[in-house]
Amino acid sequence: MEFPAKFALAKAGEPAHQCGMEVKVIDLQFQNIPGVIAAFVVEGPDGTILIETGPESTRDNLLAGLSGHGLAPEDLAGVFVTHIHLDHAGAAGWFAARGIPVYVHERGARHLIDPGRLVASAREVYGDRFDALWGAMVPAPAEWVRPLSDGAAVDIAGLRVEAIETPGHAFHHHAFRLGDTIFAGDAAGARLGENAYTSVTSAPPQFDLAHTLASVAKLRSLAPATLYLTHFGAVPDPDAHLAHYAETVETNADFVRQRLAEEFDELSLQVAYEAFQFEQAFRHQLPRDLWDRYEAINGTAMCADGMRLYWEKRIGAET
Repeated sequence: MEFPAKFALAKAGEPAHQCGMEVKVIDLQFQNIPGVIAAFVVEGPDGTILIETGPESTRDNLLAGLSGHGLAPEDLAGVFVTHIHLDHAGAAGWFAARGIPVYVHERGARHLIDPGRLVASAREVYGDRFDALWGAMVPAPAEWVRPLSDGAAVDIAGLRVEAIETPGHAFHHHAFRLGDTIFAGDAAGARLGENAYTSVTSAPPQFDLAHTLASVAKLRSLAPATLYLTHFGAVPDPDAHLAHYAETVETNADFVRQRLAEEFDELSLQVAYEAFQFEQAFRHQLPRDLWDRYEAINGTAMCADGMRLYWEKRIGAET
């Protein structure tokens, strides 16, 4: 695919151009809940980009947030999504349909162009709640979708955006590095508010323990000065957060493995995992309203299912 000159891929190894960058967080108010899904406006010397769009159901909130910063959709030089799950990229097609290039992992690009399979799968999970939760997903015209491979760097708006392969939550996941700032998507968990409790983003069907830990180690090796999570916002100490998240992932995955060894069925495992998470939240003195917000965007039953499927595949392969 040929790129217009202003959106050209940069050559690897060229110096980053991050002077004058400013990041503004838009709270998408998913289901009228504050502080659970973010989109990021990044202003560069020569323009503005958007990282994450959130679901189509919050597009009006996103547009209002852009307007609050004096921006219309057509002012954006490009849109970047970490992966194609609906809470991160559900509204991406709407922007692409307006001639705004959307940058996405090469393995996820086809699902933005033809979201039918993605939407059908999600409808099976959410049933009658799907439309209220996620809204429609507009197909993205292929000519405005920009597939990115690992390490690809894009010079845009006077910025350099580097795609960092970070599987574990999904096979088609990128974090985006702009200088010493990283937008981690779901590769570094969900952390709401200032409390240290962190929720493992292990939704089925693609959660992989080894890949998650390798991705977290990769992010740590890049030593970001600032780390943004889509759920939600900047974390206070990126290295401490990433170290804590790796430990949390291992602890929770091992808990699920042990329950499966004890022959817990699916429902019993969900209940046990919720209790285990509630215990961790209690130790961190997590306010109850934050617990409810975690359940709204990264529910314990869903996360237990993702870890269960991971272990069942491994156990099946070993027998």
